[in-house]
Amino acid sequence: MARKKKSKRAEYEFLSLRVEDYSASVEASINYQVRDSRHRRPEALVYGFGSHIEIEASVVWPEERADQPLHLTVYGHEPHQGTFDMTLDDCHVIDESGSRKYQKKRGEAVPVYNVPKGIGNIEKVRGVNAWSGYAWVTAACASDMMALLPNVDPLYLSIHEMKEGRSRFIVGLTLQTVDPSTE
Repeated sequence: MARKKKSKRAEYEFLSLRVEDYSASVEASINYQVRDSRHRRPEALVYGFGSHIEIEASVVWPEERADQPLHLTVYGHEPHQGTFDMTLDDCHVIDESGSRKYQKKRGEAVPVYNVPKGIGNIEKVRGVNAWSGYAWVTAACASDMMALLPNVDPLYLSIHEMKEGRSRFIVGLTLQTVDPSTE
């Protein structure tokens, strides 16, 4: 008889980081997908706008990760058109026949959802005691971050991290003026 695999539960952790350095860029262009016939799609937006921020920070808390550096890239645009407009209903799992999936819990039919694991990822840099990551935020959020960066010192990042297996996902990201480890 085959053994049933235990499902591993996700582990959550909050990280407090001090921003050491940053760089930012903002771009506007004609979308490459409308110029290159190999990538043309009728639903492609003609104009492309975006921004990204490169942040160098070091962990302040938790203690066991203190002083570890993190290089974080924050993208100020959607990874795919409509991503940020997603609702829970959009995450409802569809079966092979095109019907919405439900499972029984305590005698009731409960919807099965496949919600995104995070807004980005964090991974260990091989061979060094450092981390690298990225996150996707709205253009307005990236703009607010860019307004804070040159005007406030010290500046801190609070990252809500979810670890599932060997993968780490950014569930939440906050750029703030107060050290989150003291809150």
